[in-house]
Amino acid sequence: MKLRLALFLSLCVSVPAFAQSAGGVAGISGIVQDPAGSPVPNARVLISRENQGTIRTVDTNDAGVFSAPSLVPGAGYKLAVTATGFSEYDAQQLTLEVGQNLNLTIILTVGATITTVDVTGAAALVDDTKTDVSQVVDTQQIQELPINGRRVDNFVLLTPGVTNDGTFGLLTFRGIANGNSFLLDGNDSTERFYMENNGRTRIISQISQDAVQEFQVVSADFSAQYGRASGGIVNTVTRSGTNGLHGTGYWFYRNSDFNAHD
Repeated sequence: MKLRLALFLSLCVSVPAFAQSAGGVAGISGIVQDPAGSPVPNARVLISRENQGTIRTVDTNDAGVFSAPSLVPGAGYKLAVTATGFSEYDAQQLTLEVGQNLNLTIILTVGATITTVDVTGAAALVDDTKTDVSQVVDTQQIQELPINGRRVDNFVLLTPGVTNDGTFGLLTFRGIANGNSFLLDGNDSTERFYMENNGRTRIISQISQDAVQEFQVVSADFSAQYGRASGGIVNTVTRSGTNGLHGTGYWFYRNSDFNAHD
Protein backbone atom coordinates (compact mmCIF):
# COMPACT_ATOMS: atom_id res chain seq x y z
CA MET A 1 0.00 0.00 0.00
CA LYS A 2 2.83 2.42 0.88
CA LEU A 3 4.60 1.59 -2.38
CA ARG A 4 1.45 2.34 -4.40
CA LEU A 5 0.96 5.62 -2.55
CA ALA A 6 4.57 6.63 -3.20
CA LEU A 7 4.28 5.84 -6.90
CA PHE A 8 1.01 7.80 -7.12
CA LEU A 9 2.50 10.87 -5.43
CA SER A 10 5.60 10.68 -7.62
CA LEU A 11 3.42 10.62 -10.74
CA CYS A 12 1.37 13.58 -9.53
CA VAL A 13 4.50 15.61 -8.91
CA SER A 14 6.08 14.77 -12.24
CA VAL A 15 3.08 15.56 -14.46
CA PRO A 16 3.26 19.39 -14.19
CA ALA A 17 6.79 19.34 -15.55
CA PHE A 18 5.47 18.44 -18.98
CA ALA A 19 2.66 21.01 -19.17
CA GLN A 20 2.60 23.81 -21.71
CA SER A 21 3.95 27.19 -20.66
CA ALA A 22 1.60 30.04 -19.83
CA GLY A 23 1.14 33.07 -22.06
CA GLY A 24 4.11 35.40 -22.33
CA VAL A 25 6.68 33.05 -20.80
CA ALA A 26 8.54 29.82 -21.52
CA GLY A 27 9.87 26.95 -19.44
CA ILE A 28 12.37 24.10 -19.18
CA SER A 29 11.48 20.72 -17.75
CA GLY A 30 12.71 17.17 -18.05
CA ILE A 31 14.01 14.04 -16.39
CA VAL A 32 17.52 13.18 -15.22
CA GLN A 33 18.60 9.55 -15.55
CA ASP A 34 21.70 7.41 -15.03
CA PRO A 35 23.23 5.34 -17.89
CA ALA A 36 20.87 2.45 -17.04
CA GLY A 37 17.79 4.65 -17.41
CA SER A 38 17.00 4.87 -13.70
CA PRO A 39 15.96 8.27 -12.30
CA VAL A 40 18.50 10.39 -10.43
CA PRO A 41 16.79 12.08 -7.46
CA ASN A 42 18.10 15.22 -5.74
CA ALA A 43 20.17 16.28 -8.74
CA ARG A 44 20.83 20.03 -8.77
CA VAL A 45 19.68 21.82 -11.94
CA LEU A 46 21.04 25.35 -12.41
CA ILE A 47 19.63 27.54 -15.17
CA SER A 48 21.48 30.69 -16.15
CA ARG A 49 21.46 33.13 -19.02
CA GLU A 50 24.13 35.14 -20.76
CA ASN A 51 24.45 38.67 -19.31
CA GLN A 52 21.89 37.87 -16.61
CA GLY A 53 23.58 35.34 -14.34
CA THR A 54 21.75 32.59 -12.48
CA ILE A 55 18.04 32.54 -13.23
CA ARG A 56 16.73 29.45 -11.42
CA THR A 57 17.99 26.57 -9.26
CA VAL A 58 15.81 23.48 -8.81
CA ASP A 59 16.29 19.88 -7.65
CA THR A 60 14.92 16.72 -9.21
CA ASN A 61 12.27 14.80 -7.26
CA ASP A 62 12.29 11.07 -6.46
CA ALA A 63 11.29 10.33 -10.06
CA GLY A 64 14.21 12.37 -11.42
CA VAL A 65 11.86 15.04 -12.77
CA PHE A 66 12.48 18.78 -12.62
CA SER A 67 10.49 21.80 -13.78
CA ALA A 68 11.48 25.46 -14.23
CA PRO A 69 8.43 27.39 -15.48
CA SER A 70 7.92 31.11 -16.09
CA LEU A 71 11.23 31.81 -17.84
CA VAL A 72 11.62 34.87 -20.06
CA PRO A 73 11.74 33.80 -23.74
CA GLY A 74 15.02 34.37 -25.51
CA ALA A 75 18.42 32.97 -26.42
CA GLY A 76 21.60 32.33 -24.46
CA TYR A 77 20.26 29.99 -21.76
CA LYS A 78 22.61 27.51 -20.08
CA LEU A 79 21.64 24.46 -18.04
CA ALA A 80 24.00 22.63 -15.68
CA VAL A 81 23.11 19.42 -13.84
CA THR A 82 25.19 18.05 -10.96
CA ALA A 83 24.67 14.96 -8.79
CA THR A 84 26.86 13.07 -6.35
CA GLY A 85 28.87 10.34 -8.09
CA PHE A 86 28.10 11.61 -11.61
CA SER A 87 29.90 13.89 -14.01
CA GLU A 88 28.46 17.35 -14.56
CA TYR A 89 26.11 17.85 -17.49
CA ASP A 90 26.32 21.24 -19.18
CA ALA A 91 23.99 22.36 -22.01
CA GLN A 92 24.70 25.71 -23.67
CA GLN A 93 23.12 28.03 -26.23
CA LEU A 94 19.53 27.04 -25.45
CA THR A 95 16.83 29.19 -27.01
CA LEU A 96 13.34 29.42 -25.52
CA GLU A 97 10.45 30.70 -27.62
CA VAL A 98 7.33 32.27 -26.16
CA GLY A 99 4.81 29.63 -25.04
CA GLN A 100 7.39 26.85 -25.35
CA ASN A 101 8.14 24.27 -22.69
CA LEU A 102 11.47 22.69 -23.57
CA ASN A 103 11.45 19.07 -22.39
CA LEU A 104 14.85 17.44 -21.90
CA THR A 105 15.96 13.88 -21.17
CA ILE A 106 19.37 14.16 -19.51
CA ILE A 107 21.61 11.11 -19.15
CA LEU A 108 24.38 11.53 -16.56
CA THR A 109 27.58 9.52 -16.80
CA VAL A 110 29.52 8.11 -13.89
CA GLY A 111 32.79 9.91 -13.25
CA ALA A 112 34.30 13.31 -12.60
CA THR A 113 34.42 14.75 -16.12
CA ILE A 114 32.07 17.39 -17.49
CA THR A 115 29.69 16.52 -20.33
CA THR A 116 29.05 19.61 -22.45
CA VAL A 117 26.27 19.85 -25.02
CA ASP A 118 26.55 22.87 -27.30
CA VAL A 119 23.25 23.45 -29.10
CA THR A 120 24.17 25.12 -32.39
CA GLY A 121 21.24 24.13 -34.61
CA ALA A 122 17.67 25.35 -34.33
CA ALA A 123 16.32 21.81 -34.81
CA ALA A 124 18.65 20.16 -32.30
CA LEU A 125 16.04 20.25 -29.53
CA VAL A 126 12.38 19.45 -30.13
CA ASP A 127 9.53 20.54 -27.89
CA ASP A 128 7.70 17.21 -27.76
CA THR A 129 5.11 18.59 -25.32
CA LYS A 130 3.53 20.84 -27.95
CA THR A 131 -0.10 19.99 -28.68
CA ASP A 132 -1.38 23.20 -30.28
CA VAL A 133 -1.10 24.49 -33.85
CA SER A 134 1.22 27.46 -33.50
CA GLN A 135 4.13 29.30 -35.03
CA VAL A 136 6.58 31.87 -33.70
CA VAL A 137 7.48 35.03 -35.61
CA ASP A 138 10.97 35.67 -34.24
CA THR A 139 13.18 38.71 -33.73
CA GLN A 140 15.08 38.31 -37.00
CA GLN A 141 11.89 38.38 -39.06
CA ILE A 142 10.56 41.41 -37.19
CA GLN A 143 13.78 43.39 -37.61
CA GLU A 144 14.79 42.43 -41.15
CA LEU A 145 11.61 41.95 -43.17
CA PRO A 146 10.14 45.03 -44.90
CA ILE A 147 6.97 46.47 -43.39
CA ASN A 148 4.61 49.23 -44.48
CA GLY A 149 4.25 51.91 -41.80
CA ARG A 150 6.18 49.93 -39.14
CA ARG A 151 2.92 48.42 -37.92
CA VAL A 152 4.54 45.60 -35.97
CA ASP A 153 1.46 43.42 -35.55
CA ASN A 154 1.27 43.05 -39.33
CA PHE A 155 3.97 40.38 -38.95
CA VAL A 156 1.30 38.06 -37.53
CA LEU A 157 0.13 37.70 -41.15
CA LEU A 158 3.28 35.67 -41.84
CA THR A 159 1.59 32.74 -40.10
CA PRO A 160 -0.18 30.24 -42.41
CA GLY A 161 -3.97 30.43 -42.22
CA VAL A 162 -4.04 34.00 -40.88
CA THR A 163 -5.35 36.83 -43.06
CA ASN A 164 -7.33 40.10 -42.92
CA ASP A 165 -11.06 40.43 -43.23
CA GLY A 166 -12.47 42.59 -46.01
CA THR A 167 -14.11 45.23 -43.82
CA PHE A 168 -11.74 46.63 -41.19
CA GLY A 169 -8.62 44.56 -41.84
CA LEU A 170 -9.00 42.56 -38.62
CA LEU A 171 -6.91 39.43 -38.14
CA THR A 172 -8.87 36.40 -39.27
CA PHE A 173 -8.25 32.83 -38.12
CA ARG A 174 -10.06 30.16 -40.15
CA GLY A 175 -12.51 32.86 -41.30
CA ILE A 176 -13.18 34.10 -37.74
CA ALA A 177 -12.36 37.81 -37.32
CA ASN A 178 -14.27 38.70 -34.15
CA GLY A 179 -13.28 36.09 -31.61
CA ASN A 180 -9.56 36.32 -31.09
CA SER A 181 -7.45 36.88 -27.97
CA PHE A 182 -4.36 39.08 -27.76
CA LEU A 183 -1.76 38.82 -24.98
CA LEU A 184 1.11 41.20 -24.20
CA ASP A 185 3.74 39.68 -21.90
CA GLY A 186 1.08 37.31 -20.59
CA ASN A 187 -1.50 40.04 -19.93
CA ASP A 188 -4.78 40.27 -21.81
CA SER A 189 -4.57 43.27 -24.17
CA THR A 190 -7.67 42.52 -26.27
CA GLU A 191 -9.77 45.56 -27.17
CA ARG A 192 -13.05 44.29 -25.72
CA PHE A 193 -15.50 46.50 -27.58
CA TYR A 194 -14.39 45.42 -31.06
CA MET A 195 -12.67 42.19 -29.89
CA GLU A 196 -9.48 43.03 -31.77
CA ASN A 197 -5.86 43.90 -31.08
CA ASN A 198 -5.52 47.20 -29.25
CA GLY A 199 -5.41 49.96 -31.86
CA ARG A 200 -5.07 47.57 -34.77
CA THR A 201 -7.25 49.37 -37.32
CA ARG A 202 -8.50 52.52 -35.59
CA ILE A 203 -5.50 54.15 -33.89
CA ILE A 204 -1.73 53.94 -34.10
CA SER A 205 -0.23 50.81 -32.56
CA GLN A 206 0.78 51.27 -28.94
CA ILE A 207 3.84 49.02 -29.29
CA SER A 208 7.05 50.09 -31.02
CA GLN A 209 8.48 47.61 -33.49
CA ASP A 210 11.83 47.92 -31.69
CA ALA A 211 10.27 46.86 -28.38
CA VAL A 212 8.80 43.56 -29.61
CA GLN A 213 10.91 40.43 -29.33
CA GLU A 214 8.60 37.87 -30.96
CA PHE A 215 5.04 36.67 -31.52
CA GLN A 216 3.54 33.27 -30.87
CA VAL A 217 0.51 32.83 -33.10
CA VAL A 218 -1.75 29.95 -32.01
CA SER A 219 -4.35 29.16 -34.64
CA ALA A 220 -5.95 25.97 -33.28
CA ASP A 221 -6.00 23.41 -30.45
CA PHE A 222 -4.86 25.92 -27.82
CA SER A 223 -5.21 24.98 -24.18
CA ALA A 224 -7.95 26.19 -21.84
CA GLN A 225 -5.59 28.62 -20.11
CA TYR A 226 -6.08 31.13 -22.92
CA GLY A 227 -9.90 31.04 -22.95
CA ARG A 228 -12.40 33.48 -24.47
CA ALA A 229 -11.23 32.82 -28.02
CA SER A 230 -13.07 31.12 -30.84
CA GLY A 231 -10.55 32.21 -33.47
CA GLY A 232 -6.87 32.37 -32.51
CA ILE A 233 -4.31 33.67 -30.02
CA VAL A 234 -1.58 36.27 -30.59
CA ASN A 235 0.97 35.99 -27.77
CA THR A 236 3.34 38.99 -27.89
CA VAL A 237 6.55 39.26 -25.89
CA THR A 238 8.53 42.48 -25.47
CA ARG A 239 12.29 42.59 -25.19
CA SER A 240 13.95 42.17 -21.82
CA GLY A 241 17.05 43.89 -20.50
CA THR A 242 20.41 42.50 -19.45
CA ASN A 243 23.17 43.38 -17.02
CA GLY A 244 25.18 44.89 -19.87
CA LEU A 245 25.05 48.62 -20.65
CA HIS A 246 24.58 49.50 -24.31
CA GLY A 247 22.77 51.85 -26.63
CA THR A 248 21.23 51.49 -30.08
CA GLY A 249 20.30 54.12 -32.64
CA TYR A 250 17.79 53.72 -35.47
CA TRP A 251 17.12 55.76 -38.56
CA PHE A 252 14.36 54.81 -40.97
CA TYR A 253 13.94 56.54 -44.30
CA ARG A 254 11.15 56.02 -46.78
CA ASN A 255 11.92 57.33 -50.24
CA SER A 256 8.90 59.09 -51.74
CA ASP A 257 10.13 58.19 -55.24
CA PHE A 258 8.76 54.69 -54.68
CA ASN A 259 5.22 55.95 -53.90
CA ALA A 260 2.54 54.99 -56.43
CA HIS A 261 1.10 57.77 -58.60
CA ASP A 262 -2.55 58.65 -58.13
